[in-house]
Amino acid sequence: MMWIRAGIRSVHRVLGTCLALLVTIWFGSGAVLLFVPYPNLNEEERFQWLEPLQLDHCCVPLELIWNQVELPQAVEQVRLFMASGRPVYVIHFLDGTLKGLWADQGEPLSEITQHDAVQTMQHGHTFGVDSTVEMLRDDRWTVHQRFDPHRPLRKVQLHDVEGTELYLSSTTGELVMDTTAFERQWSTLGAITHWLYLPMLRRHWVLWDQTVWWLAAAGLITAVSGLVLGIQHVLHSQGQRLHSQFIGIKRWHHLGGMAIGAVVCLWLFSGLLSMDHGRWFSRSEPTMEQRQRFMGGMLVPEDIGVPLGDAMRHLQLDAPVKEILLSKVGGASYYVFRSDSEQQVVMSADWVRAPASKFTLDTLAEAAKLVMSAQQLDRSDIPQGDLYYYSTIHNPRPLSGLRIVLDDPEQTWIHIDMNTGRLMELMNSSGRIYRWLFHGLHSWDVPFFLEHDRQRRMVLLGLCGAGFLFSLSGVYLGIARLVTMSRRSPWLSGSARNCMEPRRQKPLV
Repeated sequence: MMWIRAGIRSVHRVLGTCLALLVTIWFGSGAVLLFVPYPNLNEEERFQWLEPLQLDHCCVPLELIWNQVELPQAVEQVRLFMASGRPVYVIHFLDGTLKGLWADQGEPLSEITQHDAVQTMQHGHTFGVDSTVEMLRDDRWTVHQRFDPHRPLRKVQLHDVEGTELYLSSTTGELVMDTTAFERQWSTLGAITHWLYLPMLRRHWVLWDQTVWWLAAAGLITAVSGLVLGIQHVLHSQGQRLHSQFIGIKRWHHLGGMAIGAVVCLWLFSGLLSMDHGRWFSRSEPTMEQRQRFMGGMLVPEDIGVPLGDAMRHLQLDAPVKEILLSKVGGASYYVFRSDSEQQVVMSADWVRAPASKFTLDTLAEAAKLVMSAQQLDRSDIPQGDLYYYSTIHNPRPLSGLRIVLDDPEQTWIHIDMNTGRLMELMNSSGRIYRWLFHGLHSWDVPFFLEHDRQRRMVLLGLCGAGFLFSLSGVYLGIARLVTMSRRSPWLSGSARNCMEPRRQKPLV
């Protein structure tokens, strides 16, 4: 047993010396993340920047667009909105790629110029006249692969009071990201540091994924070995009460580990799971094939039975339309006219029928059955979310959700956005376990705290502070150990240097 204990001690000392600073940074940046999430363009912000549609001289029929540009037969959705003062068709393909076309003339969208970018952003907004525009591929705020279809990007610096910076797609001309000076400053200390979102590393997704995963795994081993050693020290201490045999910083490190060690282990374990990406648990994102099944086949010109102009004549909305979606759900095509993230009208594109504010439960339920060869066991409307489908500042979701429960071997739950008819996720039993092991342990997304976010943040802030101080003591001990080792090193000690010098021969008398 002595050699096992010695091995655990060695592992803890070596890994702790190497990783204590990183774990300290994780606790500090995690505290910032509680209040300032990574910048993200949510639906409400996106609609604020969108210009109301002007369809007086619009639009080229979509049937002609298909034939004109020779689109591959893998269209998932078509969107219509304004960019640079002109209507734009954006065609979404099932493989995630995009194609933009000017809807008033039908030609492919040319590169967004500096003038076009400024004109797009100036609509209905007031900011500095010295706004600047630059072309870039990515930076720390747009390095994520979800921006790949939009590269290169036009970055517009508004020079307003908030220090707003906007990023426009060169493919579609639309806004894809916005940041403020406040978000950039605090996210640099928070999200960028916490996730190691260094552009030179993050550009190489596999390298970044492996780096963070192994660092988290090493941190977990460090924490678990330290907790085991701490318990052993207590059990082998003289006396019946819990105390530490160490003095100074070692004593505080020991007692701190006993007090918060379990939380540190759970956080490092759940943080490791954030990088799972299908390693141990199933992924909830629907595949391309599953999305096509949900649609009931690819979107083709024959699906447009009602021209857009005819549908517009039956439209009744209190606010100007800013975006029109053409999608397919369960084999039927639909228009979705949207004024903002909440106000919308859903109309059939197959034949003229009464419009609705959202997709019907029956329509979405029948489409869900097409995704998998299984029967429906239950369906439930979850407009406010629940323990498995909810929205947070770090993971915003539309809360007009619908859940379809299937009787397949994996007990799959299908979640659908009732506003847009979008297939959100497929959550099986593995995914539900992952929800608790990651979100439950890492962010404390548990029943009470989901309803009391302020209390959740305060508790987590206190624990992050305790973890920060505890890890900081480990940094001190690691530095002290390195200093001690350097003094004992034969390469650095004076006695060793003397030994390396050639011995002087005793003179012969």
